Amino acid sequence: MSKREITLTQAPQAEQPQPATVQQSEQQRLLALESVQVLPEDFKIGPLADLVGIDRSTLEMISVSTRFLDGLQEGRVERESVHTEVREELTTSIRYYLQRDLVPVNYRIGAITTESYGEGEQRSSLLEKRTAWMNLRLFGSPGVTEGELYLERSAGRWFVSDLQIDFEGMGQEYLREEEQYYPSTYGWGIQ
Repeated sequence: MSKREITLTQAPQAEQPQPATVQQSEQQRLLALESVQVLPEDFKIGPLADLVGIDRSTLEMISVSTRFLDGLQEGRVERESVHTEVREELTTSIRYYLQRDLVPVNYRIGAITTESYGEGEQRSSLLEKRTAWMNLRLFGSPGVTEGELYLERSAGRWFVSDLQIDFEGMGQEYLREEEQYYPSTYGWGIQ
């Protein structure tokens, strides 16, 4: 009988996906540490977006959304953030309100919802997110309004594809409602 020598070696570990590298403040790095995630919540738009972001795609969605909304605060439409297919129509529509001094002074972005494919598209790329939307709250002077901001992925980047919001609400006096607010984390015991 022949003797064979068997040598066992440990296979190298598969590389773990690295989080997106972006310039983050010390506070953002602390918030990104692994823990049970509890995000603030707005009583009208629900849970707020995770502005620290977990993956590159989320960070890109937050980046394009905040760049677009920061432009609105400055009284302009950030055209490079808007999808080319709707750029002219959306810019013209929003400029109408900006020229009437319905300019937001602040905003809140709700949690981002994504979808892998659009209506009528083939489901060949189920893993790649293609559309996203978020609830949005714009604070004007003197009013407040809520709506939705829609994003679409095209040519490897995220773009704003639509904004559905009542700009006129920013020009009307905000009346604080007298209803009780229960965050969803605690609301389950009350409902």
